[in-house]
Amino acid sequence: MGKLTTATQSKSAPLLNNQFIAAVWSIVWKDLQIEKHTRQTVSLMVMFSLVTVVMFNFALETELDAARNVATGLLWATILLAGTLGLNRSLAIERENQNIDAILIAPIDRRAIYLAKVISVTIFTLLLEVVLVFVFIVFFDKPFWQPMVLLVLFLGTIGYVGAGVLITSMTMQTRAKEVLLPILLMPLVLPLILPAATAVGEMMNVVPEFSIIRSMVSLVAAYDLAILATGLFTYHLIVES
Repeated sequence: MGKLTTATQSKSAPLLNNQFIAAVWSIVWKDLQIEKHTRQTVSLMVMFSLVTVVMFNFALETELDAARNVATGLLWATILLAGTLGLNRSLAIERENQNIDAILIAPIDRRAIYLAKVISVTIFTLLLEVVLVFVFIVFFDKPFWQPMVLLVLFLGTIGYVGAGVLITSMTMQTRAKEVLLPILLMPLVLPLILPAATAVGEMMNVVPEFSIIRSMVSLVAAYDLAILATGLFTYHLIVES
């Protein structure tokens, strides 16, 4: 009864207190240490992304202008596909080692679990994007190094991972989780990816229209806030169902 009371109290505890921050940091540190020793998530994402980019580069080699025109869409498509692999792998490790059961037994705020997983997978995805930006600059000769492009990639990654952690947690118990994840996740992140890709594409123009960029970045930021708020308020229902 005491454990149940403690767990119930932890759910209603305010955000950003010392206990909440400690719980978030502990889970993030655990994920980083697991990745440091296994190197399964980031290496899998990077290898898949490199193979994808090389295949598309060879397919469009004779049409260099066409390749440059689709570079922005290809960048986001690669991030989405590789990110789906990363989400699947990151939470599969929790299930295989029964780490998630131990975390759920602990009397900590369930919102801390969600926020920690978002931070962990975001770090893994950002490491992937560092490699991808360099590869796309080399292969497609596009200025993806621009600060605004990197900002949009960062904001888009947060929203994508925030939605991905929710969907992955829902499908983690099912047998067909590898199939269900992209089917459920892609329509959910479409309102994020379209403005993000539009903003990056506009930045690639010789004379970018900054009013379009501002409006698209605002949509991406609004999506991030909405999906993170949804995750923080509903994650305890997902993991305990």
